[in-house]
Amino acid sequence: MRTAKFLLILLVSIPILTMGQFGPRKKMLKANIDTLSLINSNQQILLNYLRLRDSTTLSDVKRLTNELKDLKLYTKDLTTKIENLSSEHENSSKEYLKLKKQYDELIKKVEIHQILIRNVIGGDSLEEFEKQIEKENKPKTGAIEGQKNFKAFATEFISTLKREGEMGLKSYINPKKSFYYLSKPGFIVSVSEIKNANDLADEIPWRTGYDAFKKSKFSLIEGEKPEINCDMADFYNKRGCYGGIEQDFDKVSKSLLALKEFSPDEDIKINSQINEIIKLENKVVSFIYSTDGNLGFYFIKTDGGWQLYCLEIEDPCSA
Repeated sequence: MRTAKFLLILLVSIPILTMGQFGPRKKMLKANIDTLSLINSNQQILLNYLRLRDSTTLSDVKRLTNELKDLKLYTKDLTTKIENLSSEHENSSKEYLKLKKQYDELIKKVEIHQILIRNVIGGDSLEEFEKQIEKENKPKTGAIEGQKNFKAFATEFISTLKREGEMGLKSYINPKKSFYYLSKPGFIVSVSEIKNANDLADEIPWRTGYDAFKKSKFSLIEGEKPEINCDMADFYNKRGCYGGIEQDFDKVSKSLLALKEFSPDEDIKINSQINEIIKLENKVVSFIYSTDGNLGFYFIKTDGGWQLYCLEIEDPCSA
């Protein structure tokens, strides 16, 4: 009985012991499964990131590859340009050497000619000749002085002339001297010596030109004189009232010589003063010219200011 009872107890206790041992293992196994599942999930995320990164890197590689191709093409073009420039530089150098050789040869010829001239006309005469050339090439000192405050003078002159007409000219004329009036009624320029500005009142070309000048709305512009171009509908290369420095003025003497050539037998009283006129023309340093009225005024600079030397009435492209 005792044996049977022990076996019964033993049989009953075995399943209880077995269930007690598998409980903790199951929990541990489940924890391990959860851990592995988490690791697997993280690895999947990492794998997706690596795939995305590899895709981006591949795109960058393609872009860099294309840029590298562009750089190679640019380098090739640049190399071609450098070769062309090198060739042009070589040609320029050859041209420079050629011109330098010609220059050196001309210098030698000039030196030889100077020796020949010196032997023919003498050293003193040559030096005087060279001094004369140097003097003629120098700018007029009067022209440089004439630049100072000329705009203020010109503005005042225009205002006075528009307001007072011929009477306004008197304050700009040396009372002991006259001024010259040039008009072009036909194909040749007429020259008159004006001692009294009131005499202009009866001059039709002057009155016509002055009326147009008086109505002009142009303001004074410092610059070169407008040039007459008969091929243009407007006759001038630009329009306006301009003032500035006059160079190589010869209108009076040139007109007188043309008159003498046209009428060699006619006694032109003023022609006897031609040498004095040429000397005075060298002193003319400034001008005012208006395309409205075709009027030109030319001045000599003096210590007291500017004095009117010549009044010109143009008739562009007349017969």
